[in-house]
Amino acid sequence: MYSKEAIEMGLADIISKHGKFSFDIPLPFGIWTNGNLQHAHTRLKRIVQASSDLVGKPLSECRVLDLGCLDGMFTIEFALHGAKAVGVEVRESHVKKAMFCKEILELNNLNFVHDDARNISKEALGSFDIIVCSGLLYHLTAEDAIGLVEKMYSMTNRLLIIDTQIGLIPEIKVTKNGEDYYGVEYIEHSDADTQDKKSKKIWASWDNTKSFWFTRPSLTNLLKKVGFSSVHESYIPGEFEYRDRVTFVGVKGTVKELFTSPAVNSLSVSFPEEGGKVALKKDFNKNLFLQKVKGKLSQIKNKFG
Repeated sequence: MYSKEAIEMGLADIISKHGKFSFDIPLPFGIWTNGNLQHAHTRLKRIVQASSDLVGKPLSECRVLDLGCLDGMFTIEFALHGAKAVGVEVRESHVKKAMFCKEILELNNLNFVHDDARNISKEALGSFDIIVCSGLLYHLTAEDAIGLVEKMYSMTNRLLIIDTQIGLIPEIKVTKNGEDYYGVEYIEHSDADTQDKKSKKIWASWDNTKSFWFTRPSLTNLLKKVGFSSVHESYIPGEFEYRDRVTFVGVKGTVKELFTSPAVNSLSVSFPEEGGKVALKKDFNKNLFLQKVKGKLSQIKNKFG
C-alpha cells in the first residue's frame, strides 16, 4: 500500500513525463488523476450496465478486452468489478499512465498492452467474454473498421460493445467482400502532418488522415454480417444531446429457429439505408449541415493544431 505522499509524488511525476490524464480516475486517499472533476460518465455506466445485464454471468467471472483504452479508466472499472481486464492502447504515454494506476490500485487482474488495436488477434490475446470498443471505431478507415469488427467477433465468446460516432447521412459508399456500407468521411489530420504530430493529437486517429463514420443501418448490417445473433442499442443512462453517437451491443449466441413461423428461419434481411433516411427525414438538412460544420472545424483544428 502506497502512502498518500508517495501517490501524490508519483502522480505529479507521471504527469510531468507523459502529460495530463484523459480520464479522472480515483486513487487511494481521495486522490484523483485530474483532481476530481465530478464528471458523471454516463457512457461508462451504460457500457458496464449492458455488460452486466447481458453477459450471462458475474463480471467477476469474465475476461474483458478494452480497445483504444487511453489511460485505462474503462479497463480499470471492469477490473474493480473483479473481471480479468486487458486494455490495448497505441500511444505509449497513455499506457504509462494506465500502468501507474494499476500499480497504485494494486490490481493484479488488470493488464495493459502497448499496441495498435488493429493488430489484435486471438493467438496473441486469447478470447474474451466482453470486448469493449469505445471511442475507437470512428477513428478508423472503413476497411480497417470492418477488419477490426471481424476480429472482435472471432475473439469474443459473448458480447461486443461498440460506442461510436455515426454518419447521419449515407454520403459515401464503401464496398468490401461484396457488401455495401454507407457513411460520411471525417478529417482526422492534415495530409502534411508527420506521424509525430499525429501521435500527439490524442483525440484523433493514430495514422490515417481520414476516417469513416458508418450510418446506423450500415453498422447494424456489419454486425449482422460478421455473425452476431442479435444486435441491441443501449440508451440508459443516456447522452441524448448527441444524435450521432450510439452504443451498440452485439450478442454472440445461438440463432434460434421458430416453430410457429418457419418462413422467417430462411429470411435474411438487411437494414435499408432508405429506412434511415425516412427516420431522419424531418431533420435531414439540419443534420447534414451540422456534420459538414463538424468536418470543417476538424479540418481547421488539424491544420493549425
